[in-house]
Amino acid sequence: MRSRARRSAALVLASLLCVVPAASSRAELAPGGVVTHASREQARALLPEDLFPFVAEAFPELEMRVVESADYTPHAKYVEATVKYACQPALDEKGNLLHYTAGQPFPYSEWAKEATRHACDLSPDDPQLGLKLAWNVNYRWQGGSGLNLPHWGFSNMRNSGKETWRVAEGEYRRTYFSARADLLPAAHELEPGTDVEWAEFFDVKTPFDLRGTMFLLYRYVTSGKEDDTWAYIPALRRVRRIAATQKSDSLLGTEFALEDFYGFSGYVWEQTWEARGERTLLVPLASVRSCFPSNLGDDERTRVSGMSRLGTTEEWKTCRFGPYGALAFAGESFERRTVVELDDVPRRPGHPYSRKKLWYDKETLAPVYAMMFDRSGKPYKILNHVFRWSESAASPTSQGARVPILSYTLLANVQNGISHVGQFDNSNAHGFGVAESRSYYDFTRLKNLGR
Repeated sequence: MRSRARRSAALVLASLLCVVPAASSRAELAPGGVVTHASREQARALLPEDLFPFVAEAFPELEMRVVESADYTPHAKYVEATVKYACQPALDEKGNLLHYTAGQPFPYSEWAKEATRHACDLSPDDPQLGLKLAWNVNYRWQGGSGLNLPHWGFSNMRNSGKETWRVAEGEYRRTYFSARADLLPAAHELEPGTDVEWAEFFDVKTPFDLRGTMFLLYRYVTSGKEDDTWAYIPALRRVRRIAATQKSDSLLGTEFALEDFYGFSGYVWEQTWEARGERTLLVPLASVRSCFPSNLGDDERTRVSGMSRLGTTEEWKTCRFGPYGALAFAGESFERRTVVELDDVPRRPGHPYSRKKLWYDKETLAPVYAMMFDRSGKPYKILNHVFRWSESAASPTSQGARVPILSYTLLANVQNGISHVGQFDNSNAHGFGVAESRSYYDFTRLKNLGR
């Protein structure tokens, strides 16, 4: 009896000894903890398994600061629109969205389910779950008007980030013309009767060989209607139309394709979508770092349009990124968030990706991670986004928008070691009126600016 008691006591003691380190590991990942290369195993279950070998296992400078997760429920106008138009949206046989006005099309985020009193929750066993989630992402709350980058910068790096050969700077703006919950109840369109979902303008100011390059794009609401996209090429001194098939081509010699922006900005109806479930991940949803170009001064930090001046190499390097000299795993803040994985399988033959895995924050549907695979199914590129919460942004025009504002777009090609850091830390959610938007996205303006 005494022998059995001693053995039982030993087993209890051993089990306690095993539990203590595990509890300690969990404590280290509580708010205030820091994940380093030495403690990387503690974060294995909190990062996409496809990314872990590249961003943690093989990155000695790993530094992920864990902070408290906050409430990012979208603006009340978007919530109200979700309730007002709940249960109306549907899909046709080709996957196009029908009967949609504004708000989250298919209530999925917890705030949407609660606000609609579970009248038509998007169920995990819905046979069209992946496709409906893709439409939810497409029409997520983005501050109402859209995204405004008075000054962006993109670096081109090779040799896994050890060599920077070029930094480009310019201006970008995307404005939403339709599904505008912020304009309700008076209207849901910026311009009555518009067929434009959103328009965007991209302008390169430097370096010399790219200066003057511009893109103008219209995305349409009409189901199956392809974009109108034009590019002004300074070397040709003319405007060229870009075919829809070129959206997956390299953009200005980078590893980016036009459809890679925002995680995915291609046609929802042109892909096959697969929902892969939810899990808790560490997500950089509310950065507090002050990086390029907001570090150029107060005027640059709060500008609404245009840049005050070009930045220097030293100013560009204010914040560090990594691995590959890109990605957010070097000194950034991360929160524990419920994330949904959505896989995108291109239908178009010849597409450079066989599959793209995308991870979205469930509450905001903001795109946080993506892994692209080449045609043979091997890991190809990692795409990572870092956001700043509008209510803590430096720009006064973002206050009250209640939206994660995209501040850094980061991409690394894990096959050839080429990577890019996109910094636009003064991005904001400024709302532009119809007259300003009409003149800004005018095709004639694109030609005139190119002269």
